[in-house]
Amino acid sequence: MDLITIDFETYYDSQYSLSKLTIEEYIRHNYFEVIGVSVKVNNDSSVWYTGDKQGTEGFLRQFPWQDSVVIAHNAMFDMAILSWIFNIRPKRVADTLSMARALHSFEVGGSLKALAEHYKLGQKGVEVLSAIGKKREDFNEEELTRYGKYCINDVELTYKLFHCLMKQGFPLAELQLIDLTLRMFTEPVLEVGRELLEDHLSEIQAVKAEWLHKANADRKLLMSNKKFSELLSSNGVKPPTKISPTTNKETFAFAKTDEEFKALLEHESPTVQILVGARLGVKSTIEETRTQRFIDIASRGTLPIPLRYYAAHTGRWGGHDKINMQNLPRNSILKSAILPPSGSVFIDCDSSQIEARTLAWLAGQDDLVSAFKEGQDVYRIMASVIYGKPQDQITKDERFVGKTTILGCIAAGTRVLCETGWKPIETVATTDRLWDGENWVCHQGLLEKGLKETVSLCGSWLTPDHKILCGTQWKETQSVVQDGSTLSQALVTGAAKLPLEALSGEYGEALRQLSLSAIADDPNIQSTGTTLKTLGLLAAQSVLSKQQIKNAIGSMLKPCQMIPIGQDCSTDFLLLSHGAITQETLTTKTMGVGAYGFTMSGEKTEPSFSLMYRHLKGGITRAWKWTASTTTKGMNQTTYGSQPEARTWVTEGASSVSRKKLMTYDLAYAGPNNRFTIWTDMGPVIAHNCGYGMGHKKFQAQLKIFGVDLDLEECERIVRVYRETYTSISSLWNTCNFALLAIMRDQTYSIGQNDVVSAVGARGVRLPNGLYIKYPNLRKEIAEDTGKAELMYDVKRGKATISNRIYGGKVVENICQALARIVIGDQLLEVAKRYRVVMTVHDAISCIAPEDEADEALAYVQQCMKVPPTWAPSLPLDCEGAYGYSYGECK
Repeated sequence: MDLITIDFETYYDSQYSLSKLTIEEYIRHNYFEVIGVSVKVNNDSSVWYTGDKQGTEGFLRQFPWQDSVVIAHNAMFDMAILSWIFNIRPKRVADTLSMARALHSFEVGGSLKALAEHYKLGQKGVEVLSAIGKKREDFNEEELTRYGKYCINDVELTYKLFHCLMKQGFPLAELQLIDLTLRMFTEPVLEVGRELLEDHLSEIQAVKAEWLHKANADRKLLMSNKKFSELLSSNGVKPPTKISPTTNKETFAFAKTDEEFKALLEHESPTVQILVGARLGVKSTIEETRTQRFIDIASRGTLPIPLRYYAAHTGRWGGHDKINMQNLPRNSILKSAILPPSGSVFIDCDSSQIEARTLAWLAGQDDLVSAFKEGQDVYRIMASVIYGKPQDQITKDERFVGKTTILGCIAAGTRVLCETGWKPIETVATTDRLWDGENWVCHQGLLEKGLKETVSLCGSWLTPDHKILCGTQWKETQSVVQDGSTLSQALVTGAAKLPLEALSGEYGEALRQLSLSAIADDPNIQSTGTTLKTLGLLAAQSVLSKQQIKNAIGSMLKPCQMIPIGQDCSTDFLLLSHGAITQETLTTKTMGVGAYGFTMSGEKTEPSFSLMYRHLKGGITRAWKWTASTTTKGMNQTTYGSQPEARTWVTEGASSVSRKKLMTYDLAYAGPNNRFTIWTDMGPVIAHNCGYGMGHKKFQAQLKIFGVDLDLEECERIVRVYRETYTSISSLWNTCNFALLAIMRDQTYSIGQNDVVSAVGARGVRLPNGLYIKYPNLRKEIAEDTGKAELMYDVKRGKATISNRIYGGKVVENICQALARIVIGDQLLEVAKRYRVVMTVHDAISCIAPEDEADEALAYVQQCMKVPPTWAPSLPLDCEGAYGYSYGECK
C-alpha cells in the first residue's frame, strides 16, 4: 500500500479555535474553512494546494486513498476533515501523535515541534501564528506561498517522524488499534436521542431556576459558609476545607481558586453542580453543559466517540475532546440517549476479573489458572494447600487464611485522614502519614487498582470485599452496608478512634451534627452496650432492632447513635434508614413537656413525654414518643428518653445497595496494623489496606486483626508452606524488585512465565506487544518519611514533574493492567472483523449489529472475548454482555 502524509491548514481566530472548541464543534461549525492542504505520496515531494472547497476536493480526489495508509500528526483532526468535509475515507490511518505517546510517555512531549527536535528532523515553522483571524481571501499571494511552505514542512516532518517511530519497533497491531480508535470518531454511526436529552435538560434547568430563586430571595442561603455547607451536607457532599493562611486554622474551601471545591462542578449529582455553580457564579453546570453538548452534536450529525489512545502509561484509553466517554455515570440519561443506527442493536460486553486472572497466569500458578477456568473457589484451594487437607474439610477460618491474599479497593474521591488533613485517596502521597486508629503511620504508596464494581458505604465507594473495622472484627463492605447494626458499629469504631485534631474544624462539627440528627423507624431495642467515651465530643453505641415492612422487604436491622452528655452518659437517638428518602414538612407538631430536665447529681428524674409528627415522602408518617426515667451520675445536666414509638406505612418499591463501576485505589502497607481511616457521609470508618509479599510476622499481624489468632511458629510454617507450594506467586513481587534494579543497571531481566514480559534496561518493562511500561529517571533516593533508600521515578502532574515511589508490587499492578489492555486490544480487532466497533470503556467492548442477528452477534463478541491471546494460551478469560436499543439498556 502507498503511504500518504497529509496536513490541513484551516481558519481560526481568538474565539473560534481548537483551544475554545472541541474538534467536533470546530470542524462542523459554519466558520470552518480549509485555507490549504499539503499531501505527500510515499517519498515524493509534498504538494501544496489552496483553493475553494470544490477545488480542494478535486485536488484530493486524485490520490489513491482506498489503497493507502494515511499519516498525520493529530490525525483525529485531519481525518475528521477528510471524512466529514470531503467524504474521503482511507483504507488505513496512522497517527504520529498517538504513536509517540505510546513510545515516549511524557518524556519528550507530543507536539510535532518537540518530537522533531528530539529526533533531529528539522525545525517546525511559526507562520501559523500570523494566520490568526485571516480567511483565505485575506491572504495575498506571497502570504499563501509562505503558508504553503510552512504546511509542506509539517508534512515532511510528519513523514520522517513516522519512519523514526516505526524504526523504534512500533507494533503493527497497535497501528491497527490507532486506526480503529480514530474511526470511532472520524466515521461516527451512533445517534443521539435528542428528545430524551431535551426533557432531561428542562428538568435540570427547572431545578437550577428554583435554587437561583431561593438564592435571590435569601442571599445568605448560598453566600453564608455555614448555610452553604449545610446545603452540601444535605445533598450527600462533605464540604471541602483548607487551612486559612490568615488564621492558620481550618476553614471552608469555597473560593473560586479552591480546586477541590471547583471539582464539585463535575459531581455526579446535578443538584450539587447547581449549588456550587450558583455559589461561584457559573452560568452552566457540567450536567447541563454535557447534556447541551450532546443535544448540539445531535443537531449537527451523528455522535463521534473521541478516545485518547494510550492515555495512561499502561496503555489504557482515556476520554478526549471534552466528552469523557470513559466516565459517564452508571445510570446516566446520556447513556440511554446513545442509540445505534435504525435497524441495529447496541452490544456491550465486559471482561470478568481480567486483571486477577492475568496475575495468576503471569505468575505461572497453573493450578489457580485452572481454578479460574473451572469457576472453583480459589480461596479454599489456597487454604487446602496451606493446611494439607481436602478442600471439603477446610473450615471458615482456614478459608479466610487463604483469602488474605485477595485485595480490596477504594474508589477515587474517597477522603483519607492524613496528618495534613482529609485528602482524596488518589492524591495521597508517600510523604503523607495516615491515621490507623491509634497512630500516625507511614505507607508504601498509592496503588491504582483499575475500574471495579463498587458499593456505596454512606456515600463513599468501596469494592464489596474491602474490609471495614467493626469493633474488634473486620467485615466486608457488602456486609456492612446491608446490616444497619454492623454499619453503626463501624461508624462508632471509626469515630471513637479519631485523634483530637480530627475532632476540630468542619469534620468535627459534622460528627457532632450527625450525632444530633440521627433518626430511625419503629425500633425494638434488644440489646445495648456501654456508652463510649470520646473526649466528650461524640458518644455513640449500636443497638439491634427489627422492623417488619409490608412490601416484602423483610426484617431490617436498624442502627442507633447516641447524643453525648458529659463524659460517660448519653441517650438514644436513632439513625435514619439508609434506604429511605425523606422530606420534612415546614411545620412540626410537638406535644408534652419535660422532654428535657435538669437534676442534681445522682437524683432520679421523673418520666417525661413528648410526641412529634413529621410528614415524609412516600406516605410515611413518623412519630417520636419519649418516656423514661434516668438516674444521673457525675453531672449537673442530662437529657433523657427512650426509644420512639412510630408507625411506618407501605411505600412503593424496595431499597437496594447502590453500585457502580469506578476507578479504584488502595494504599500499601499502612503501618504495622495495615489500616487507615476514611470519611463517609455518616462519619469516619477504618479500612484495611493492601500488602504484598508478607513475611510470617506481618502475616500473623494481619490475620490477628481479622480475628484469626495464630502463634508465630504456625504463621512461619504457613508462609513457608505457601511459598514452597506457590513458588511462582510468592516470588513475583521480588522478581519485579530485581527487574527494577535491572532497569537502573541497563540490564535485561525476565518477569513471569514464557518470557513474554521482561525488563530491558533503561527502556523499561517490555510487554508482549512490543511496547514498554516506562519508569523515567529511575533512581534510588532516601525517602523523607521512612529515612530508607527507596526507588523513585519521574511522573508528570500537569506541567510539573514529580517523584513517584515504585516497588515490585506496584510494578506487578502496572503489568497486569497493561496485559489486560493488550488482551482487550486484540479482542477489539477480532470483533471488528465482523461488526462495527463503536466504543471501548476500560475492559469493555461496544459494537453495533443488525437487529435480526442480535443473539448471534452477542454470542460472537462473547466468543472473541473468551479466546486467550497467542502469547498466553493458558490464560482463562470470561465475560458478560447484553444488547439493547441504547447504550443504557446494555448496562
